Amino acid sequence: MRRWLILSAVSLMFFFITGTTFMSLGVVLFAMVRALGWSQTEAGTGFSVLAMSCCLSSLLPMALVKRIGTRWTMMLGGFTIAAGFLAAFFTHGPWLFFLATGLMGMGFSLSANIPGVYLLALWFPRKTSLIIGLYLMSGAFGGVVGPPLAQLLIAAHGWRLYWLFLSAAAAALGLVCLLLIRDRRPVSGAVMAEPASPGISANWRYRDAVLTYQFVLLALAMVLTETCVTILHSAGVMHFAKFGLPAPFAAVILGLQALMATMGKGGSGALGDWVDPRLLLTGGLVLECAGMFLLAHADTQSLAYLFAVVFGLGWGTAYLTVTVLLINYFGPGTGSSVLSLVWLLTAGAALGPAIAGFVADRFGTFSLVFDACGVILLPLIGLIFFMRRPQPGSAATQADLPVAATVMGADLESRRLNV
Repeated sequence: MRRWLILSAVSLMFFFITGTTFMSLGVVLFAMVRALGWSQTEAGTGFSVLAMSCCLSSLLPMALVKRIGTRWTMMLGGFTIAAGFLAAFFTHGPWLFFLATGLMGMGFSLSANIPGVYLLALWFPRKTSLIIGLYLMSGAFGGVVGPPLAQLLIAAHGWRLYWLFLSAAAAALGLVCLLLIRDRRPVSGAVMAEPASPGISANWRYRDAVLTYQFVLLALAMVLTETCVTILHSAGVMHFAKFGLPAPFAAVILGLQALMATMGKGGSGALGDWVDPRLLLTGGLVLECAGMFLLAHADTQSLAYLFAVVFGLGWGTAYLTVTVLLINYFGPGTGSSVLSLVWLLTAGAALGPAIAGFVADRFGTFSLVFDACGVILLPLIGLIFFMRRPQPGSAATQADLPVAATVMGADLESRRLNV
């Protein structure tokens, strides 16, 4: 019973913070820009601070988990997000808003998928993949519900009360995590030294893996994907407004593309057993590229809907297959560890919204930015398509594997103990 309460608590938190931060910030920014007279650069910088804070604080959760436990770490995350939402409520100038989004990003790291996946891997040793898949889908569904719900709340109560409501809800969810979550001590001494299936390599040494060109290409794929996504969610509503499409419609489009991304993750996960994930990643990047070109010129509702379907499927497919390829190429332990490095590198994507805002201020349109994203993706598509599996690296030892790999080893040992 306890583990199902834990799954419910972490899933509800992930659903909430995904839907109210990255996925809906563009909706409320549209209202704030109109009310406070900010420039597009200032609005985009606020979103960049959110993304940068989240990426740069990605190593903090596991450090706190080791010291104070997961329940206190996630409670602290909920309270940190609540403080960020409260600072946004009091915002009049951009600098306080930058502080607010910085707190939101840090709170996201402390209460989202890093501690959540760690906790679920220990409590569900026999159904780890299924449970984590359900958990990640709860966050994705938050992205579906968040934008249209934010638009409704802002229309009914205004953006300041919207932030106040979110602050109270985040604090309450932090307390829920404290009450329901219990830590489970991992079993040490297990290393995933053998491949889990014929398609998965044995664990490489960490330093050997990150020096391969395959790692570089996969990291670039994730960084460029997240750059497109962060620019979309920071500027999408304002971009559609320049074409005369209203904010409620834009919120629906953001929710639709998040729904399609969820379907892309599920569909590509099922196809991964039958189709080379490298080809799926290539296809996902092609759809992303086409989606960016469609978005740049989506001056009708039909084109906007087409963009949401095409880009959403591409985003979800690319997101999942990069993870699968890292594990297939470098082993479950090392693959998970280098994935954390990939997420740290996505801090570069946080510059996208600020650059997009600067371009819009200078040229009066976001279309140039979205066209540029599509063009940049083109050469990467070719490189990924011709990428080959890396040659086997040196076998990893326990000392070589960072925290993520140790968690995977603990999960394997838990599986053995529960057989």
